[in-house]
Amino acid sequence: MKKSYLILSVALVSFAAILVSGCEKEDPDAISMDIVNKGIQVVEGADGKQYEVVDLGLTSGNLWAVCNIGASSPEQTGSFYAWGELEPKDSYEWSNYTWNDGNTVATESSITKYSSTDGLINLQKSDDMPNVKLGDGWFIPSESDFKELLTTRNCTVKWCKLNGVGGYLFTSVRKGYEGNSLFLPLSGMKDHNIVKWDGQYGWYWCNSIYYDGEKQKLFTTEASVMMLGHTDLDNHYISSRTRNMGLPIRPIFSENNY
Repeated sequence: MKKSYLILSVALVSFAAILVSGCEKEDPDAISMDIVNKGIQVVEGADGKQYEVVDLGLTSGNLWAVCNIGASSPEQTGSFYAWGELEPKDSYEWSNYTWNDGNTVATESSITKYSSTDGLINLQKSDDMPNVKLGDGWFIPSESDFKELLTTRNCTVKWCKLNGVGGYLFTSVRKGYEGNSLFLPLSGMKDHNIVKWDGQYGWYWCNSIYYDGEKQKLFTTEASVMMLGHTDLDNHYISSRTRNMGLPIRPIFSENNY
């Protein structure tokens, strides 16, 4: 009798393990790598390395990098950068930001480039990290480039998880390019030496300082970003972050830019 109970107990434990395993695989938000492996091309950077890009059939001709700068897979964060800087660093603050005068805070008058006095709004090539590191044709996207992804005649936008990492999948609906997709993870941001909001929000640098259309004001201490959020309500739109924050970069390749 004891042997029968033992066999029954083992069977129940095994069955429970199968149920748990099955539940883990049935995440309704999970997608496979196959979905983000369509429409991929390879472009060589100035560093001699090859980089994967995806063609969504966009009118702009933009080819979007499959990964963030510094990442080797679409769901990885990669490296963080302050706006207009060329290298990642350990801590992101105003006191060590390249285009601030060294103060621990920033004001309109303390900004030394892309300021209220020099008239520069968009990053120059010398301050555009992908262009400097990867060469001609590579750039940080503009607001218009990100808005092109959000246009329904170009892409559908869906919340999902890739290898357990939450983010948004932009899938082309353009004729001849249907199904080609781009995944942007919610990687948060780096403030001083701490990564915040990863898994809840994602901010990606645009190439311009921030202009508030409603207030009709240019905020030179801030730069435009593509904001992705997944809380009570999915949301994705152009917003802003202070220029000293560390954010990921998802570059584009286009010979038509600039």
